[in-house]
Order: sequence, then structure tokens, then C-alpha cells
Amino acid sequence: MFRSFILALALVFATVTAAQAATNVAIAPLMQVADKSNLHDAKTKYLDSKFGKDKEKLEKDVKAFQKKAEEFQKQAGALSESARQQKGQELEKEARALETRRQEFTKKAAPVEQKINQQVLEILGKACENYAKANGFDIVLDAATVLYANSAANIEEGLIDEVNKIWKERGSKFKL
Repeated sequence: MFRSFILALALVFATVTAAQAATNVAIAPLMQVADKSNLHDAKTKYLDSKFGKDKEKLEKDVKAFQKKAEEFQKQAGALSESARQQKGQELEKEARALETRRQEFTKKAAPVEQKINQQVLEILGKACENYAKANGFDIVLDAATVLYANSAANIEEGLIDEVNKIWKERGSKFKL
């Protein structure tokens, strides 16, 4: 029994010592870092140049459809049953066509956005690694997964600078 206690105590001390060896931890809200860096503007500009017109047209058509649907709801009581059914069918057909267009747009834009997001994550990872090595941190955690941390552990500003530096070194362009 005494041996078990001594062994357990030794194990606790060994674990605490190992945990203390890697205690220089930093946190950063990685998505906010990406949004505040030059990456965000570049991503937005690229996606707008590639898909902006299609997206605006789709949004405009959706708003026009919503307006038609609202007008139909206001007028529905005054219409005959057959007119109401006909108008309802027309609206359903238009809604299906809009949904098909939305799905086609998403199918076309999503892979490009996914490739960009992958590159953003790679840049964030490299920035965390560079910043941690340069500033003596053992671990960098995403603030979204941390329940509490002293504000001194937050490296957001330095990480934004590092992301911008890496982005500039890569030519400030996404490789698609």
C-alpha cells in the first residue's frame, strides 16, 4: 500500500514536471487574425472579381422574387381559387429555378473558396510557427478553443504582422 502511494506520488510529480516544461503558451483568435490581415481583403477582392457579378445578380433576383411573394400574399384573398393556384404554381416554379441557380453558383464558387481557405490556413499555421519560434512560445492555441487565458498570452497583433509578412513573401496572390 505504501509502495503504491509512493509510486503514485512520484508519477504525479513527474507529470507536473513534464507539464511545467512546456508552459510558455500563447493564444490568438486565428479567424480574427485572418480577417484583420491582408488575407481577408485579398480573398474578398479575388472572390468578388471572379463571382461578384453572378452573386449580385442572384441576390437581386432573390429580392425581386421575395417582393413578388409578398405581393401575392397580400392579394391572395382577393383572387379566385384558380387564379391563386396559377399564381402559386408560377411562384413555386420561379422559386425552384432560383434554388437551382443558387446551387449552381455554390457549386462553381465553393471549390475556389475552399482552395483559398486552405491557403489561408497554411499561412496562419506558418505564421504561428514563425512567431512562436521567434518569441519563445512552446504552444500556440486558437483562442476559440480556450476557456480562459491571461490577456498577456494573446499574440493577435504580432500574428497579424507575421501573416502579412508571409503573404507579402508569397507575392500577395493566391495560387489557384
